[in-house]
Amino acid sequence: MSSPDAADIEPRTTATVPPVGNGDLWGFLAFSHGWTWGFWGIVVAAGVDVWSTPWAMALFAVGGLGLPIGGVVMTGRVAGRAGLRDLGRRLVDPGRIGAWWWAAVLLLLPALKLAAGGLAVLFGATDAPFDADALAAQIAQPVDFLLYLGFVLLLGPLPEEIGWRGYLLDRLQLRFSALGASVLVGLAWFAWHGPLFFMAGYYARAGGAPDPLQFGVAILFGSVLYTWIYNHTGRSILGAVLFHFAGNVSGELLDAPASVYAYETYLTAAVVLVVLWRWGAATLRGARHSPASDASTA
Repeated sequence: MSSPDAADIEPRTTATVPPVGNGDLWGFLAFSHGWTWGFWGIVVAAGVDVWSTPWAMALFAVGGLGLPIGGVVMTGRVAGRAGLRDLGRRLVDPGRIGAWWWAAVLLLLPALKLAAGGLAVLFGATDAPFDADALAAQIAQPVDFLLYLGFVLLLGPLPEEIGWRGYLLDRLQLRFSALGASVLVGLAWFAWHGPLFFMAGYYARAGGAPDPLQFGVAILFGSVLYTWIYNHTGRSILGAVLFHFAGNVSGELLDAPASVYAYETYLTAAVVLVVLWRWGAATLRGARHSPASDASTA
């Protein structure tokens, strides 16, 4: 009697259903990049300030839905209802994240930002690493501050992570090492932001668009850390959302000059090297673990 296939005895999730061809990747990219770039391209071509025109804001918002729609649609196509249930659990279940990993999710990126500011002062790169007055002014208005936090959450971390980590990372880790999958997610993530560099007004609050090279390097390093956390927290999308949120909020509230970002890049690179040395590039969890084994026991 032949033994059953792994797919027959493991839960059907995006981390366990083996790929057949590359349709699972191209299907997702049709939503994440095709859908998003299509709507955002209209705003870019019109040359209007995205925040000052209702129809431009609407197109921007609809375009941003390409990632979560792609994550949900392709999860259903690849893993069916069981996969969609798994997706939903991973998005809302805090129990997947251990105490130490809660600290990593919520504090690692703000700590790197603060440490970078300290190094910039120590080495004479700047006397004022952060705009303390602007931070104090925001916190002094608690209602507006809470609305701002909600806006940050809904603008990027929540919709994006349903696609990037909720779907794409699983499918890539079935084909490549955790490091290789992280780099590929990072490249897709960076490319996805492309139209925003040309969208009038999008980066106005930040004082202008970031340097594309520095931004791209930060995304690639960050993508490795996302996978490291994801693979240690039972494939938690909630953990990825909150990690993303902590990074975005600390980056905006701790407004810093370019010299601080340079030190932040060096520190992040050092953390990535430690992670690779300690947990290995194959799984970022050590030799005995894999995301699929987490999926089979979730």
